Amino acid sequence: MSGASSGGASIVGSTDGKLVIGERSRGELTTQSPLNFKDGSRYQAYSLSLQEGDLIEIEVDGSVENVVSLYDDQNDLLISASPLRFRADQSGDYAVVISGLTADSYGPFNIRSKSMELNDTGVLTVPGSTMGWLQMEPRTYELTVETAGAYQIDMLSDDFDTMLVLQGPNGYHTEDDDGGMDYNASIGDMLEPGEYTLTATSYEQSAGLFSIEISSLDIEITETDTLEVNSEINGWMRSSPNSYTLNIAEEGVYQLDMRSTSMDSVLAIEGPDGFYAEDDDGGDNYNSRITETFKPGVYQVTARSYEENGGIYTLSVQRR
Repeated sequence: MSGASSGGASIVGSTDGKLVIGERSRGELTTQSPLNFKDGSRYQAYSLSLQEGDLIEIEVDGSVENVVSLYDDQNDLLISASPLRFRADQSGDYAVVISGLTADSYGPFNIRSKSMELNDTGVLTVPGSTMGWLQMEPRTYELTVETAGAYQIDMLSDDFDTMLVLQGPNGYHTEDDDGGMDYNASIGDMLEPGEYTLTATSYEQSAGLFSIEISSLDIEITETDTLEVNSEINGWMRSSPNSYTLNIAEEGVYQLDMRSTSMDSVLAIEGPDGFYAEDDDGGDNYNSRITETFKPGVYQVTARSYEENGGIYTLSVQRR
């Protein structure tokens, strides 16, 4: 805030009021509000006292388009976000600044705030979930898998680009950064019994709130190397590509889909007369899809991961 900090004045020491977490506040940006000399917008500043370790959320709504920012007592900008989530590294006084989005942003607004509680113990159970806070550095968890089978691990956040790394027995290693919904991290794989280490981090080393959900999957892996038209199989890729034979009896348009929430799928198919097609994100949710006219003959389908990691996938062939 150029206008708030000009002349060496402290934003915290020149606020319009005091915010108390859990209590609702109201304000309004008018032509009489302080001016931000940088862009001509108006703002109001509120003091906020926090204790070390406090985790808060502040959300502003109303008719005025706004930006919510948090400053420390040295006028350093800590974060701008909506909603704004912050964990205090030290006790002290802070300033919450509500700014107009543009020089023409005026009107009333409401401020809602709350404290947030985490259940982050560092130990994960199946099934189970945990909510944690990432402060730039990765967060590691212990996970014990008692029964061999298929498992799904999702890391969700509205504050940053999530990334998961899972390591386990016999050199097991897999990772993901955008295989889940809304580009969140997701790992779906067959896991053997043993002790695992799950590392939750941000792709861009950001801070923010996140949740981790773990569940076992009721899925049976199809043990086959042959694909049938108008059918679907469940596959498990350990690390290297999986290959299948596909017999086309009649010429026509066929669609092959490879879907996975734990890896970036890639499909390739080779056939008679030098036929070749490949795709990595032509399907739904950036999964791979090939739609082509196939002549009668034997085709070789290769399913692999773009990042050469493993995971569970579904492979289907349909005649259009």
